Amino acid sequence: TAAVMDRLVSLHALATMDDNMGDFLEDGHVSADQAAAIRSEVAVLLAELRPDAAALVDSFALDDYFLNSALGSHDGDVYRRLYDEVQSAPFNASHVPPGYADLLHSRLIKGAGRSRL
Repeated sequence: TAAVMDRLVSLHALATMDDNMGDFLEDGHVSADQAAAIRSEVAVLLAELRPDAAALVDSFALDDYFLNSALGSHDGDVYRRLYDEVQSAPFNASHVPPGYADLLHSRLIKGAGRSRL
């Protein structure tokens, strides 16, 4: 809707100002109180836009590669993507903590065991 797009434009403008706030303050374009108000309004706009976030991302038709997010993938298979990302993370490939093989490995194998919930 137009109201959502107005909020998005305002968020973009204020977040850009906030990213460069040092310049605005140094050049005297905003006061410290105004800078605080801008940061506050960014938080308010983020909260207001949160319910529309998925629809906004979908409306821009950004591909999975650009988003780089397991949660925002086109196929909706969040859990498989999260599992694959964790398994392929460099830290997990190069570091095996003590006790992993004895205590955790068999429980983390895909399909092993059943939930007791």
